[in-house]
Formats: sequence, C-alpha cells, structure tokens
Amino acid sequence: MKKITTTLIILLGLIITSCDYDLDINTSPNSAQEASPDQRLPYALTETFDFYGSHGTRVAALTQQMGYIYSPSARYYQLENWQFQNNADAWVWQCWYGYAWVNIDEMVQDAEDLGAWHYVGVGKILEAFGCGALVDAYGYMAYQDGLAGNIQPDYDDAEYVYSQVLPLCDEAIADLQKTQAEDAPTLAAGDIMYNGDVDKWIKFAYGVKARLMSHLSKKAEGTDLLSYNPSGILSALSMSFSSNDDDASYPYEISDISARRSIQYQNMSASYKPGKLWIDYLLNTVDGTGNSWNSGVEDPRAALLIPKILSGDNAGEYSYGVDLTKVDSEPLASDVNYVGLRSTDDNVLFYTQQNSPYFLLSYSEVKFIEAEVYFREGDKASALTAYKAGIQANMDKMGISSTESAAFLASEAVAQSSTELTLSHIMMQKYIALTYSPEVWTDMRRCDYCIGSAGTYDLDAGVYKGFMRPEFVYETAFPTETDYIRRYQMAYYERYYNAAKVTALGVFENTYMTEPVWWDTAE
Repeated sequence: MKKITTTLIILLGLIITSCDYDLDINTSPNSAQEASPDQRLPYALTETFDFYGSHGTRVAALTQQMGYIYSPSARYYQLENWQFQNNADAWVWQCWYGYAWVNIDEMVQDAEDLGAWHYVGVGKILEAFGCGALVDAYGYMAYQDGLAGNIQPDYDDAEYVYSQVLPLCDEAIADLQKTQAEDAPTLAAGDIMYNGDVDKWIKFAYGVKARLMSHLSKKAEGTDLLSYNPSGILSALSMSFSSNDDDASYPYEISDISARRSIQYQNMSASYKPGKLWIDYLLNTVDGTGNSWNSGVEDPRAALLIPKILSGDNAGEYSYGVDLTKVDSEPLASDVNYVGLRSTDDNVLFYTQQNSPYFLLSYSEVKFIEAEVYFREGDKASALTAYKAGIQANMDKMGISSTESAAFLASEAVAQSSTELTLSHIMMQKYIALTYSPEVWTDMRRCDYCIGSAGTYDLDAGVYKGFMRPEFVYETAFPTETDYIRRYQMAYYERYYNAAKVTALGVFENTYMTEPVWWDTAE
C-alpha cells in the first residue's frame, strides 16, 4: 500500500499497523504490486481534477459566484461568510496530498526508471500546477516534507514553493521533448486528457508557468525568478495555448455501465444557488456604477449559466441571486425564486451537467493573462485585443453563436477602445470566463477586491465592482471593514495533529485568514 501523507490518515495508518498481525490484507497474491506509469496517470489526472474542482466550488462561495440556502449550522452557508468548518477547510488539502500528489510522485519515480520521459514531464507539470494552487490557497504547505511520510512535517511558505515549482515547469518541458526509451509505455496509453499529444502538454506547461508568474504582479519588476517579469510571461504565453482545442479539460462521460459525473455536477446540490454579484456581472446590472457595468446588456452566456425559475409568479425568469450584502436570512429552502445550480432537464447549464467539462487551464484564461500584462505595461491597444479575444474564446467554448457573440462584443458592456479599457473590464470578464475556477480568488486578492486606497470598499477605485464584504461576515476573524479573506484556514487535521508547528505559523490567531499569501504583499 502506498503511503498517504495527510497527517490524520498517516496517524490512523500507524495505529492500525501497530497491531501484531501477520496477515497482509493489502497485498494480492494474484496481481502485480507496482503500477506502471500508464496505469497511474489516469488516476492521478482524475484526482487532480477533483482537487482543483472541489477547490473551485469553495472559491465560488468565497467570491460570491454562488451562495447557499440559509442554515447557520451548514458548513457551506458559513463558508460564504468566510467561516471555515472542519472538512470545508480540509478536503482540498487532503485530496492533493492523499490522492493526487502521492501518485504523481510515484509515477515520476517509476517513469524515470523506465526512461518514460513523457510521463516524467507530465508528472512534473502536474506537481507544479497542484502545489502552486495549494499554496496559493493556504499560504503554507508541507512541500519538502510533504511526501516523506512524516506525520508532523515542517511547512514551507509560498515564496519557497514558487522557487521550486517554477523551475519544474521548465524541467517538464525538457522531459517532454526527450526521446523515450524503446520499451517505455507511450504517453497515449495513459493520457486521458490529451491522448498522448506531447505538443499540447508542452503548451500546458508554458501556460501553467505563465499563470504562476502572473501571480507575482505585486512584486518588483525584474528578470529574477521571483520578480514580476512581464516579458517572461508574454514569452511563455506565446508558446502556450493558441486555440480552444488546446484547453486542459477533463473528458467526463456518461454510460449505462458507469457514470463518470463531472466534478461540478457532483459538487452542486439544490442548496447551491447563484450569487447576486455573479448574476449582476452577467446581466451588467451592478448597482451604482452608471457605466458599462450597469448598461443592462445581457451577456449571451447568462442563459447557459443562470438557472430559470420553474414555478410561481416569476416562472421563466432568471433565478434570484444570493445577496451577501443583505441583513436578512434569505434564501430559505422553500423559496422557489432561488434555483439550484446543478443542471437538470429544465435547466441545462454549461458547467454542471453530468458530462460537463472542467478546466485546469483554458485558452480564454491565457488571453486574459495576456490582456492584464499588456495593460499593466501600458500597452492598452494590445490589452484590448487580448481582452476581446478572451471573451470570444469563452463564448466559442460555450457554444454561443457568432451572431450573438459579435453583438455582445460590439455592445456598451464591452470596452470598445484602448482609452476606455480599464483593469476592471479585463478582470470582471475573466471572473465570468473562469466560473468555478480557483483562479478567480487568486485574481481578486492580487487586485484587492473592490478596495480603495483607504483599505475599504470603494466602488469607483476598486477593480471588482460591487464586491463587498458579506453582511454576515465571520466577525471573529474579520472584525473591521479593512479585513478581507486572504487565505484558507489551515486544514483541521494539521491543527489537531501538528499543533506545535502550525502554532508557529499563527494558525490559531483570529487574524490568520486576513494575512496575505507571500505574492499578495506589495514590494
């Protein structure tokens, strides 16, 4: 049985194996005990998508893309108010350590022994992707000790993790370009995402590198590894995705024998409702803006994202959105005006059908990263081109007709000139295109939500128009108007079973979740 590094699971394993039994129930006498790289990769990819998609569901609650029915004791109702209960803080951590990374690492080791260099490259890029996403969420992770079987590991901060995973992207590209050993399994034998297309994996590696580099936008510009390097980002992007055909997405399928249901279909239930802010962005009805964000121009993607009310006086209209700025307890489960986000026969939604795709990285995201970099560098003409390309790519991916997309792109909801373009235009459209993606929260933190120079909500100066702190915000952790959520609470079993070391990180301080991740601090 392969080791699982989550401290609680390891602890339980030690308790069980301490019994003096000779019976090895984990070893089959009739089958091989080591999995080859092509056998390991499908599982590692599946768990990577589970890790990232489950993370995305939690982020959707934090960033007001979705809300939850009123229930003060429900952990996801609390999560939308920035309060973590056990499991809400843990599954993302556990899934990466206990199911994805451990198998990725074993695959890489076995592949190196076999000269299966394409599997080595894939493993390295998945490690860079997953460890980057994990430390972005928690601020710390056990990177050096993560796979050492130590139930009380030391933790590394995001600065150290980034110093390790950014070079992994380049190593992955080099490995993918190598010639495999003659008897090594072909990548196609185990690759359920790109079917063995090495060129697409290389593009994915460059895209992940560009994404991680773009996270450093608050750091001083330079060419050092941990500086903000606009030219380096643009160079990586130029070698990344060139169309929607390159998207890193999971091919969920439905069959009579086995239903592999999409991660967001499984994650959603009738209790999950659309967030009002998300609906306002799609319908361009952000209160108080008096410009393109209040134009009332309906985004054609709205019909594929927002469920319709099925009964009552408002049947046929879009679902109401959970408004986290209100001082009441709606919605109740009985309110038919708030419709669940899981796709049904009556509400066929793009991301939450049983066979909906889920994306690790998309061409649309690549174009929005490009738009942001150009904008920050003052090349607003190039930024405008990339911004519109990002919108178009997402609409094409969702099957929006060329007539509808052209009309929207020419409307007042979209910036039409480089002088009109703002960072808000770019990031709010990226928020829509990356629905249910953890990157939404990373972007919000980098751009400081809708906060002005005073550190409080500022509609005019802020980037994410209309994003306010929840009215029911968890006041113990966020007592003042300048307190915003900057990282997850540490996974509860790390707090339970490695208390001394996480205490040193400040995990038990009330202000822990308001402290920024390393890249979220300005230089």
